[in-house]
Amino acid sequence: MNQSLSSLVVTPATKIEEVLQSFVNSSSDLLLIDENSVIADPHMELLTDYPRSASAALVAVEKNGDTLVRQNRIASATSATHKVTIGNRKFLGVIRLSKNQSVEIIAALENAVQHKAKGNAIDLTLVALTRAMIKVDAAEAWAAPFTRTSEAAIRQETKDSIANLNMGRVRLRMANRANDGFFSVFFLRKFSKLLTWLAVRVNATPNQVTLISFAIGLYSAYSFAQGSFWWIFLGAALLQLSIIVDCVDGELARYTRKFSKLGAWLDAVTDRVKEYMVFLGLAIGAEKNGKDLWIPAIAMMLIQTFRHLSDYNYARVVRIRAEDKFLVPVDYMADFDGIVPTEREPKGRLRYWLGKIIQFPIGERWLAISASAVIGGAAFTFTIMPILAFISVVVVYRGRVVRTISNIPKESIKSSFITDQSDLFGVKRSIFKRFDWIEPSLLRLIEGVFLLWVFASVDEINTATFMIIFAIVFNHYDNLYRALQGEKKPGWLSGLGLFVGGRILLLGVAALQGWDMNYLAWYFSALFLVVSSVQWVLSHRANKIG
Repeated sequence: MNQSLSSLVVTPATKIEEVLQSFVNSSSDLLLIDENSVIADPHMELLTDYPRSASAALVAVEKNGDTLVRQNRIASATSATHKVTIGNRKFLGVIRLSKNQSVEIIAALENAVQHKAKGNAIDLTLVALTRAMIKVDAAEAWAAPFTRTSEAAIRQETKDSIANLNMGRVRLRMANRANDGFFSVFFLRKFSKLLTWLAVRVNATPNQVTLISFAIGLYSAYSFAQGSFWWIFLGAALLQLSIIVDCVDGELARYTRKFSKLGAWLDAVTDRVKEYMVFLGLAIGAEKNGKDLWIPAIAMMLIQTFRHLSDYNYARVVRIRAEDKFLVPVDYMADFDGIVPTEREPKGRLRYWLGKIIQFPIGERWLAISASAVIGGAAFTFTIMPILAFISVVVVYRGRVVRTISNIPKESIKSSFITDQSDLFGVKRSIFKRFDWIEPSLLRLIEGVFLLWVFASVDEINTATFMIIFAIVFNHYDNLYRALQGEKKPGWLSGLGLFVGGRILLLGVAALQGWDMNYLAWYFSALFLVVSSVQWVLSHRANKIG
């Protein structure tokens, strides 16, 4: 266990007053453990060893359980006095109380003490926190047995089962990314686990693995650029190797608990660079074979940018709106926990995985790129990829639009998350209201399509103009990933980038006047790919996610 934590074993005789006093007297976070809970070390480490900025409770998936989890936090809990309107998890009797929330937690526990509700002190504590709308993260236990019961025989049986497990393998299984795509789960991660085990043995860091994957991806793009069948075949194989290694960095971070803002940013941006450099390589290789595929390559980059940005923004905006609903406390002794059921019946296994595939995540997408390039070359890739992307957009966006219209009020989120990405000079409010999540994607699409039209109209579609649009796209990804971490690009960097309006004006005039686009390609590439990245890295080298 992390030695900086204090702990209290909770028995049926423990009063909530004792929990309050222990928390007040503790100089560190307090770990509450039900004496009837049997938990494997890897599960306990989710609370003791993971960096935490808020309280957290250990739970497991259970239909109609005693606890409700929404947006990865505990929304409602149960005690002998309290019930949940709807439950989807089982509370395993272990909770970490964070000193970062000391004032709120003390107030909530003092309120609970006054009401003298019946129940186990650890259950009453969790209810007190959730009804006071104090953030309690849900730490999901799986891959090893657990129990919380007063029956000694069941506890001993669980202990025996745990003792027979290989804890290294359990930790490796738990390092898998939750909610991953079909191809990643059933193919890629079968191989990545072996590499993760090797990375652990050689003490590699997640960022080192990310850079290895990045280098492999860039060599894949170089291979595609050679244009011949066997070079394309090599590029396709390397692209699959790159994504397998890319799975390792996240698994390694979760296994070793080495998380950082720098690592999250690096992992995200290198994926985008690899994918778009592959498009560039395919276009160059096609040109060597007498085919002009620059417009399809740029168009595919813009389509994927629209998809990526809207995917991230939709998920975050939904989360922000859900978080806003946690702002109104519920009376500690109220019969109703304040939860309005919105949970849908879980999909069957087949429907679940079909839904995953239709979303066209990175595993399926890179498989399609590799397979189509080998089968029919770059021309086939730039034919099949837009079709698959279109099918995905129709299905995915139909559901998002319906949910937005039916579930979201006609107002923008209060957070500056969307406007921090706008890159519009002087704009401080969202243009849209309930559809604010699609605003950054539309702005990026308008800018990209306009530049593509301008360059095409003067017959200036080549490596230089591809790199100009790519650098601008990277800039918008950079803005997104900074916003996801609650930050905004420095004003001087945005100013050097001329904002959206300035760039469109400059590049439009340059194209119409016949200026050499290579200079502008070097400028925007150096600014957005190098200077902006260096600024981010230098400002976050030692910044850990708390």
